[in-house]
Amino acid sequence: MNQIQELIQEHQAIEREILELETVISEELINYPNLLRTCERLYKMWNTHETNEERVFPVLSKQGYVIPVTIMHFEHMALKPHIRKLKQTLQSGNDFEIKKALHINLKIIIAKIRAHIEKEDEILYRIIPHEKI
Repeated sequence: MNQIQELIQEHQAIEREILELETVISEELINYPNLLRTCERLYKMWNTHETNEERVFPVLSKQGYVIPVTIMHFEHMALKPHIRKLKQTLQSGNDFEIKKALHINLKIIIAKIRAHIEKEDEILYRIIPHEKI
């Protein structure tokens, strides 16, 4: 499998974790162990994915593909404060603050990740027939 296909598969795996999180937070009683495990899996996937993107996109850009590397990097950085806040709140154990963070920070994280992935998929699916990575 090539690097572009790997990025697309990572997008799909990230979306599955997001769907799981949406299910967890939609429940009246939140399953905190599941919430924490799913968040941790998503954090790890996202960090790996960022690293892979930051390695692949500059190469594609040098090959002549139009890749908004700066914008992609900026979007990665814009997620970090929300992720940090959510992590801190989850570690606090304060039920009220956790529910508040889930409905503010987690929803922002989900929306930003989905929008980011959508932009990347538009780029990646245009490259697939031509790619040489």
